[in-house]
Amino acid sequence: MVLPIANGKYEIDAVHSQLGFCVTHLDISLVRGTFDVFTGSLTIGSSIADTAVSIEAEMASVNTGNSARDKHILGGDFFDAANHPHMGFKSTSVVETGDGYELKGELTIKGIEQQITLAGTYNGSAVFPMDGSTHYGFSMSGTISRSAFGVSYGVPMVTDNVELALGAQFIKPASA
Repeated sequence: MVLPIANGKYEIDAVHSQLGFCVTHLDISLVRGTFDVFTGSLTIGSSIADTAVSIEAEMASVNTGNSARDKHILGGDFFDAANHPHMGFKSTSVVETGDGYELKGELTIKGIEQQITLAGTYNGSAVFPMDGSTHYGFSMSGTISRSAFGVSYGVPMVTDNVELALGAQFIKPASA
């Protein structure tokens, strides 16, 4: 199935998108966070096999709602953001699953690249009344092992499994 979107490159509308994560602390509560500064693109080809997604987040923009925790996360125990200021995902394949899409790709954290799989859903399109542009909505999610990326501090106090979630709107750049 081809997505009902014209071929071409679309940029993420970060104002209307969110890149988040969730871990369990002490096996009793969830700690959620976001990356508040990120970019991304969606390239639609003539088939699903020719479709690609890429996302890059600034690690310094992590926001868990607690500045002391955020400072610790940015340090060497976790992200080492001074030496690894970005996290990135680039899809290597997109396939239809019947009720959505499976995105396989390379996720890079702390300079370590690992193959991951995300579940994706096309949420539809809508015209943004402020400027008349068409926005295309997607959700993507998956679970990674943070220790696979050299982020093993505090396991098992903080779970090794991290849930990733992206709620994204993509738009055609004005120059396109």
